[in-house]
Amino acid sequence: MALRFARMHGAGNDFVILHDPAGRLAGDRAALARALCDRRRGIGGDGLILIGPPSTSGPAFSMTYVNADGGDAEMCGNGARCALRRAADLGLLTREGEFETGAGVLRGRVDDRDVRLSMPNPTDERPARILDVEGEALQVFSIDTGVPHAVVFVDDVLAVDAAARGRAVRRHASFAPRGTNVNFVQVLDKGRLRVRTYERGVEGETLACGTGAVASALVSSRLGLTAPPVSVETQSGETLQVGFESGPDSSFHGVTLAGPAELVATGAIDDGWLSRRALPTT
Repeated sequence: MALRFARMHGAGNDFVILHDPAGRLAGDRAALARALCDRRRGIGGDGLILIGPPSTSGPAFSMTYVNADGGDAEMCGNGARCALRRAADLGLLTREGEFETGAGVLRGRVDDRDVRLSMPNPTDERPARILDVEGEALQVFSIDTGVPHAVVFVDDVLAVDAAARGRAVRRHASFAPRGTNVNFVQVLDKGRLRVRTYERGVEGETLACGTGAVASALVSSRLGLTAPPVSVETQSGETLQVGFESGPDSSFHGVTLAGPAELVATGAIDDGWLSRRALPTT
């Protein structure tokens, strides 16, 4: 039986998705991600998602996320939203359900166009630090919204060299050894941000980043610059919606991420292409 795939995107953040009901592909996930996500010689994508069996009863499925460079990531907000829609298409859940991720069991809902996801509570929130980034003093906030994110506020996000500046912050010694994703954020008004994100594992700017949108919304709210819900305009031109609440101790909870998640194509991967790369064909 041919290895079948789906190609999906969430607000321009794109993925190759494989249904792996027996959990047989996990051991080859790094090589599969590098080959399939190659935009010249593969299908192309920011990451690979495996939809597999859950480890316990309750969740409808498990999601394993692998960056385009073959490195594992605990979480991907837009990837999780695409996985939910794909799981619904496969009959693994109806409109709403729970699923396993590297960041814990999450819950989501699939609507006609949008998918809404309950995000993990953020951790490792740190106040501003002044970092020397290639000779420039840069004020950087950081927070983990399933994966680590740095947040840098700018006057005009479109004027930022997101690739070069993002790469420098992503590899800064302050974030070693894990590294970090990097968000450049422009506050438009109390309910709107414009964000560009450099993603580790992709090693470049992506058209959208769900966990980055959440990180940007939370940090801007902490500074009193925005209040929930926050609309985040992405580099693709599409908008993500971030909701959250703040407790008496100022901790964030009830974090949600919503936005478009579209199926682009489904198909079968050529057995010969897989075999020449010593990848599984079923």
